[in-house]
Amino acid sequence: MSTRANGEGSVWKRKDGRWCAGAYVPVAGGGVRRVYAYGRTRQDANRKLRELLDRTEKHIPVAPASLTVASYLEDWLVHIRQHVRPTTYAGYESNVRLHLSPRIGRKKLVQLGPREVRTMIDDMRASGMKPRSIQYVHATLRNALEHAYREEVVSRNVARLVRIEQPTKLKPTEPMTVDEARAFLDAVRTHRLYAMWTVILMLGLRRSEVCGLRWEHIDFAAGTLRVAQSVQRVEGQLQVMPTKSKRSNRTVPLPSRCRYALAEHHARLQRRDGRIGIPGRPSGYVFGTTTGTPLEPRNLTRMFRALCEANGIRVVRLHDLRHTCVSLLLAQGVHPRVVIEIVGHSAIEMTMNVYGHVNLDTQRQALDDLDSGLSDDADS
Repeated sequence: MSTRANGEGSVWKRKDGRWCAGAYVPVAGGGVRRVYAYGRTRQDANRKLRELLDRTEKHIPVAPASLTVASYLEDWLVHIRQHVRPTTYAGYESNVRLHLSPRIGRKKLVQLGPREVRTMIDDMRASGMKPRSIQYVHATLRNALEHAYREEVVSRNVARLVRIEQPTKLKPTEPMTVDEARAFLDAVRTHRLYAMWTVILMLGLRRSEVCGLRWEHIDFAAGTLRVAQSVQRVEGQLQVMPTKSKRSNRTVPLPSRCRYALAEHHARLQRRDGRIGIPGRPSGYVFGTTTGTPLEPRNLTRMFRALCEANGIRVVRLHDLRHTCVSLLLAQGVHPRVVIEIVGHSAIEMTMNVYGHVNLDTQRQALDDLDSGLSDDADS
């Protein structure tokens, strides 16, 4: 058999009848390693030999033979941590630690193939994992191997070759109607966080955004509110983070109801924080705790549900108040581009396809208008 020095490689037939090609190729980190490829015919083996020699000529390295999937994923997590949001990293780390490393971690990275990935997915499904969770684990592996492929550590992303079951999309919750939204605001009028519920419903703020709102983000003179940060629980701690996307960082005008509600909230905090006869000036979080820390986002969800149940209002998710804001704006004929700027969506498709709910009453009104337009009276 020839060596890498003369660049020829070798092709031979094994005892089991398969044809094998072998050549020396560069290894990531330095050095060379003899790599083998197999085919059913001599032509297959020759084709794969040419691919190996092409890698050599282009100095495309392969992964070290001893590198395991677990070791690679560990290095990938260290690298990726500084390039993704903390919540995204937490999801990646959890998937690697709980699912990927225990199931395929001992496998050599160069030996990982579509069959091993499919077997892992079948094992997760058999263990009772939900399709959505399996999808997230598969996505983590796919992203990690894509990184390895771009760095030329592996020759292909085998996770992309494996199809997984797509989770069944649940029917979206119908957002609040105008009457329901009005009833909710009336019900919470005396609640200490009335201003918060008003801002969420009328401006479509995300839960994390309203928790990160600070008084310096409110300009009463200009009548604006600036969304500049968010608060989320990451690794067991509440952390101040950037907004979800660049477009989420936005300044929106305050309608009168929001401005008055925030002014009342501001005055109440002045009375609470000031000495007798000397009002204090609120600072820090607009809807923080008495100790100055931000509110726990999960507590807002529990509080919202309790308020709906206590006042006989149809229970929807807290995030559905954002859906409600978008849907009501669109139903009033507001241009989708304006809605995008108000709620901070990154694309118009998100506004129209995900949040642009059209309830039965809106459909009925639209068809009634069409009926009126087609009536004989309209022709006279």
